[in-house]
Amino acid sequence: MSAEVAEHIRTMIFDGRLKAEQRVPQDAIAEELGVSRLPVREALITLEADGLVSSETHRGTFVVPIRSEDITDHYRLYGMAQGLAAAGAVRRITEPVLDRLDELHAQMSSNDDPDLLHDLNWEFHTLINKTGASRRTLSVLRQLSHNLPREVYSLAAAASPEANRGHSRIIAALRAGNEAEADLASREHVQQESHQVVAALKRDGILAD
Repeated sequence: MSAEVAEHIRTMIFDGRLKAEQRVPQDAIAEELGVSRLPVREALITLEADGLVSSETHRGTFVVPIRSEDITDHYRLYGMAQGLAAAGAVRRITEPVLDRLDELHAQMSSNDDPDLLHDLNWEFHTLINKTGASRRTLSVLRQLSHNLPREVYSLAAAASPEANRGHSRIIAALRAGNEAEADLASREHVQQESHQVVAALKRDGILAD
């Protein structure tokens, strides 16, 4: 239950319902979600570990201002982990997996439904991650994937020309058996996504800088 509450509060922070330095209304959130205050308190412990809120004794828990570098660093770390997974996938990937990546790439290139694009993009990268990542790298990827809400990841257009070129480059590196290129292509692809996300969050007034 606390994980769902944490995701709800995380979404409230990134869609602007909770502003920087605003006190988190624990009672109101508990009432809205139909839960006791316990899962809300547990959720805030998780969010404090993620750097999104800060607790002050006898005052409450407050939203920490989010800056561009926070998002950029998140995506840089994400890209490093995905690069490791892609390099590992070069050594383990099979033809059926490559064919499925081609199918997903083609579907993303010819679709404009945001929800479907998010799901296709998620499957594309998850397939590579599960094929090539070590257990430790998968653990890091799972943790990073939960640090931002789905709506933020969706801000990076999976059907943009840059995204399509990135996916094509990753597939080409996997087919060529080039670990270094698979790593680099994945990291640069994620970096390109970070630029879109930062720009969108700035436009929406979510970032503090």
